[in-house]
Amino acid sequence: MRLASVADVTRVTDVTRTVAVTATARRGIALAAMFVIASVAVVAGPSERARAEDYPGQEEIDEARKAANDLAAGIDELDNAIAALAEARDKATANALLAGEEYIQAQEDSDRAEETLVAAEERAAQAEKELEEARRNLAAVAQAAYRDAGSMSQMGAVLGAQTVDEVVARSEAFSRGSDEADMWVQRVKAAELVAATMRERADDAAVEAAAAAADAEAKYQEAQDAQRHAEEAVEVANQTREDAVQPLAELRGVTVALEEERQAGLEAERARKAQEEAERAQQEAEDAYEVSNPLPTPTRTSTPQPTTTSTPESTTTSTPRPTTTSTPTPTQTSEPEPEETSEPQPTTTSTPKPTSTPKPTTPPPSTSWQSTAAQGKAAAAHALTLIGAEYLLGGSGPKYDCSGVTSTSWLEAGQWITRSSRTQYAATSHLPYSQIREGDLVFYATDTSDPSTIFHVAIYVGNGQVMEAVNYSKPAGVRGLYAWMSGNLMPYIGRP
Repeated sequence: MRLASVADVTRVTDVTRTVAVTATARRGIALAAMFVIASVAVVAGPSERARAEDYPGQEEIDEARKAANDLAAGIDELDNAIAALAEARDKATANALLAGEEYIQAQEDSDRAEETLVAAEERAAQAEKELEEARRNLAAVAQAAYRDAGSMSQMGAVLGAQTVDEVVARSEAFSRGSDEADMWVQRVKAAELVAATMRERADDAAVEAAAAAADAEAKYQEAQDAQRHAEEAVEVANQTREDAVQPLAELRGVTVALEEERQAGLEAERARKAQEEAERAQQEAEDAYEVSNPLPTPTRTSTPQPTTTSTPESTTTSTPRPTTTSTPTPTQTSEPEPEETSEPQPTTTSTPKPTSTPKPTTPPPSTSWQSTAAQGKAAAAHALTLIGAEYLLGGSGPKYDCSGVTSTSWLEAGQWITRSSRTQYAATSHLPYSQIREGDLVFYATDTSDPSTIFHVAIYVGNGQVMEAVNYSKPAGVRGLYAWMSGNLMPYIGRP
């Protein structure tokens, strides 16, 4: 067995230096890539506001404006124009909320990517530290061997011995030194591979984090752009409505005030019909829920037969086969997520059921919620303390957006929920509106059969009302459950 020489150590050290240089170069490349990605995002981002005609609702506004300016327009035409304007305002608002939701999700992705980068950097630093330690140990072994073994040859060690015992001792020492040196050479090589791999992963994570951050920034600019347009569209729609009411009043021979009252009545009628349609969809969801859950009120059913079996095992739980009660065999505990069973129907699988992969069909309901009714009341009570808070996209206090209100309120009640409205829908249990209680969440989507189109969430605070934050034009506040965009209500509520 050959003892590692100083030349061996030098060669290994040169290799490790090369690995370190390569890792440094790779890190430089990764940083350059991050800069390029960020630069591209800035350049490619929406540097100027998109054209108005690109936004939902603009077509209705343009048509209504034509009708309002048309001296030959009749009562029906102007009534329809005003109705279209109300729809245009809702479309513009929904579009702004939809863009905001895209930003929140992109920001969540960016945060996760940053966490991955931090963890990867820590692993890379640890691997590099272990490589340095292995190199130091190898150098120490080689230097000691060179100092103590003279010619570094086993024959020289034997010839220099005075007695047989000394020959044996020197041979054993030589073998041990050689084995130790070889071991550290192998450890250095292994540490080099690990360090290079960990650094490469960290560099990849840095590029991914930069890309995610750039995407979030681009989505933020788009959301701000959509919000500006929505505010402009609402302002134009309101002005156009005023322009249409004046000729309507003249055509009908009434005052503008009376015509405003009539238009308010027509709008209330449209809202009533939209509510009826929403309730019809909710009833269909209720029917589907009853089919999927024959026991509509979730109760503990994990130990169903304590008294019906009068034969062998019914009276003694301390003797064999206690399979359905108290301290079961280990196979009972191997089933995942026992903590989910703190609330009703523990046999249902915990969180995954509410469709984390959105499909264009409403997911089946679930009863695996973790929260209690008391927590729901606490969440609703906290939400009410936020009335009047200013709006901020991505805000979780002291300014809030819609999912900021709901996540903060539930956190105050002792239950963590995710940050965006779509992920909140995916992570909550879905129940029919007949079972709504304080603290439950209600969701809005452009397509109520497709959870991937959810753009808004509000929290139910009781008495038929919800608390929400919508946009910069008004502070957070309370309204009736069906008072706004009821046609966009998802057919199920969400319970954390």
